[in-house]
Amino acid sequence: MRVPGGRPEAGILAAETGAIEPVAVYEQSGGTTRIPIAFGPSGSVYVVFRRGGGAAGGQGERRASAAGDPVVGVTVDGRTIVPAGEPASTVRIDKAIYGVPGDEARTRDVRAKLQAILDAGESSFAVSRMAAGDDPAYGVVKTIEIEYTHAGEVFEMSGKDPEILNFPGIPGSEPEATIRYGVRGGLVVEAREAGRYELKTASGRVLMAEVKGVPRPLEIAGPWELTFPPNGGAPERITLDRLVSWSEHPDPGVKYFSGTAAYSKTIEVPRELLGKDRRVYLDLGDVQVMASVRLNGKDLGILWKPPYRVDVTGVLKAGENVLEIGVTNLWINRMIGDEELPEDSDRNPDGTLKAWPQWVQEGKPSPTGRFTFTSWRLWKKGDAPVPSGLIGPVTLRVTAIVKAD
Repeated sequence: MRVPGGRPEAGILAAETGAIEPVAVYEQSGGTTRIPIAFGPSGSVYVVFRRGGGAAGGQGERRASAAGDPVVGVTVDGRTIVPAGEPASTVRIDKAIYGVPGDEARTRDVRAKLQAILDAGESSFAVSRMAAGDDPAYGVVKTIEIEYTHAGEVFEMSGKDPEILNFPGIPGSEPEATIRYGVRGGLVVEAREAGRYELKTASGRVLMAEVKGVPRPLEIAGPWELTFPPNGGAPERITLDRLVSWSEHPDPGVKYFSGTAAYSKTIEVPRELLGKDRRVYLDLGDVQVMASVRLNGKDLGILWKPPYRVDVTGVLKAGENVLEIGVTNLWINRMIGDEELPEDSDRNPDGTLKAWPQWVQEGKPSPTGRFTFTSWRLWKKGDAPVPSGLIGPVTLRVTAIVKAD
């Protein structure tokens, strides 16, 4: 940031939660302020500089005073994590073809374009991004087929517009520890791993924090109760022994369902997972595509991008806890499922309407039992439905909070 002179109080506002707190780690020199910020996929923050003391009174004054000597370097067990090195992808793209499958004139080799995205430190991308600057089939839903190597193993991945695909092995997407100000103004380390953390400040002070142990993540396994809304083609309720994409379920009503369905489960939490110097996060893993979370009757908000994770500290308790997760997917699957049903309107060979059907103009249901209606058929019978629902794994992740002395 080109913010010269003085001592700003810098605060970071998380765009999806509204949470704001002073920045504990930054460095100023040459008229600029450098702040390490860890962005997850689709992440964004506001960085706010306030001159002249910032927040007034009590906790705000203590934090502002401490911010005058920011942390400029952090090591864990002698290994430097701040400042972080340049991100380097551990994924090698071996093949990436984007466009209309089977139509050579309407496909492109996007291997170099995709590799550049990963080499820049990103771990996910929207499939439709491959059309930038060279759209092989304008106005048509396109597919990408990928082969890549990670940790010596070869993997395959595919997706369609407008899906978001995620890759493993991008370092730096989540910091090993977060340095922040505690409620009393001192520096604390929130660590995901055990180790000896050493903090160096701008004035040359060295602070230590020993994290002796962090409980391993606790996976929340099945069975799960899954309830669907009425009149959507799906059964009222099913039980899943394990989490699976709706698109892989044998029941066509589930396979082609689009909308919001509710997962529910009672989970048993061991007392040793909790503690006053710990924070617990509920991580939903892979969600397609949005989720609302309620724990023990408390609404914890909507998760709309990875990581699908929410802080449950203070809500989670030892013993039985009631977890409810509402998941909403895309309309694509229901439209693909409707292509298995008879046509309900007069159309041109390219799928566009010849005329608006009378039943649509009168606001009546489709005479052939279709659930959706579009003026242009983007999907056809036999197309594969996209992944949907809560795919997981669902885990409870714990961090340890230790004061730096």
